[in-house]
Amino acid sequence: MINHDQVVHLCKRKGKLKAERGSWETHWQDLANFVLPNSADFNLKRSKGDKRSTLIYDSTGVHSNEMLAAGLHGMLTNPASAWFGLRTKDDPEKIEEQAEVKDWLKETSDAILSELSAPAVAFPSHIHEYYLSLCSIGTACMFIGEPTTRTGVSFRAINIEEIYIAENADGIIDTVFRSFKMTVRQIVQKWGEKSLSPRIARLYEKKEFDKEVELLHCVYPREDIDKSKKAATMLPVASIYLDEKDKHVLAEGGFDEMPYMVSRWSKTVGEVFGRSPAMTALPDIKMLQEMMKTTIKAGQKIVDPPLLVPDDGVLGPVRTVPGGLNYYRSSTGARIEPLLTGGNIPISFQMMEDLRSRIRMTFFLDQLQFQGGPQMTATEVIERTERTLRLLGPTLGRLQSEFLGPMIERIFGVLSRADKLPLAPEILQDQELNIEYVSPLARAQRQTETQGIMRTLEFVGPIAGMDPQAAQIVKGADMVRHIADLNGVPPLLLKSDDDLMEEAKAQQEAMAAQQQAMAAQQQMAQGAEVMDMMQKGANVAKTAKEAGLNIV
Repeated sequence: MINHDQVVHLCKRKGKLKAERGSWETHWQDLANFVLPNSADFNLKRSKGDKRSTLIYDSTGVHSNEMLAAGLHGMLTNPASAWFGLRTKDDPEKIEEQAEVKDWLKETSDAILSELSAPAVAFPSHIHEYYLSLCSIGTACMFIGEPTTRTGVSFRAINIEEIYIAENADGIIDTVFRSFKMTVRQIVQKWGEKSLSPRIARLYEKKEFDKEVELLHCVYPREDIDKSKKAATMLPVASIYLDEKDKHVLAEGGFDEMPYMVSRWSKTVGEVFGRSPAMTALPDIKMLQEMMKTTIKAGQKIVDPPLLVPDDGVLGPVRTVPGGLNYYRSSTGARIEPLLTGGNIPISFQMMEDLRSRIRMTFFLDQLQFQGGPQMTATEVIERTERTLRLLGPTLGRLQSEFLGPMIERIFGVLSRADKLPLAPEILQDQELNIEYVSPLARAQRQTETQGIMRTLEFVGPIAGMDPQAAQIVKGADMVRHIADLNGVPPLLLKSDDDLMEEAKAQQEAMAAQQQAMAAQQQMAQGAEVMDMMQKGANVAKTAKEAGLNIV
């Protein structure tokens, strides 16, 4: 059990991590104001339901962020298709030839995908929030838990405002301190009355059930592990819930895997939190807001211009607002006329469109929304799309190592402990598994290999015309299987080696039967010919006898 000194140490460590994060919060608040207005408040404290878009005059930044998040979801974790598979780490080609191994790997990956698609899990909504934070703030966090109300997996996208993180020696985030709020009623429901701190107990006695209390969840690697004990306090990842104000432990437990998945879009050396496309586009986004605000004013002046009104009295200050009245001295017969400001709205639109184009390019929308021209073939469209998608390779690699891989391992562990996965074959008991990503974006990264194969085949044809042995080098069946795998063709659409052997055997038997039938038919034909000749000979002999001839 954790003691009071350790609790104090955790609270101090959280304070240190919070201080280190302080330099980021001003930057994050700008991003939240202009790119992710519905996100957290880092330097501002707004009431629930307050307007959050008062600084936005042009929504290009918000829309671009939403489109990039939706594009990543569709290309990386689309629930409508299988986006990953499981492979054996050691000698996969030999081991996976066995039918039971192949079936188990397919059934296990299907079980995980089925869990992600379950309506109660609501994975698509949480993963979209995760991508929104990743593309704008540059750092995103997802909590994957094991609820007590049902057997399965629970997801929750965590706001970056709540977390403080630290890396290990390998640059992997292994420590997360989450500061969040729960009502007194929720705390009692989750941990019971006996676990309450004195402060929360007083609120509960006063029946202030909806009063929010700030709590601290500390998750970090546990060092003093006794594997002989199966208690939750001996699991590899420590989990401590604290009432930080009272330095009181509400619950102590642990996890078999890290439950918080924290990923960065990109990272600068020496920094813990990530950087994002929105950070790159922020100067253009803020400039666009100012230009749009100025253009709106200019348009108002043209539609409802300030007026010049003749007056023989005292001149006042010039009013350039729409509909403003400016009095001036003039000769007799002067008339009321508009004040021409000389604003050039078309050039303003042109400059703003240039800014919008740069913002969209920064968010990769020119690649995600690629449109082929009318003169392009379908092959050219596919090749250009795959080439542009490959530009997202660095982001894909970081997402796989920091989010997708750990998430699949976590879900595998949860489902395995809940007995929701098929029993592994004996040959896999000591085998490690690898994750193979087969999403559209992952396949685009592998299309270079497909193109290399196809170019090789183009050279094989002419060479085989000169030397027939050149064609015998190519393993046609293996090549077709490999290309199908690179293109994401489901294995059930391809014939197995056993199927091919059975078909070849059936063809050989059919050919043998056909040859036997032809031989029998030929023998019958020969027999009929002999019989015909014998009949003709008998007829000749009979005729000769009737004529009195003696044939020897």
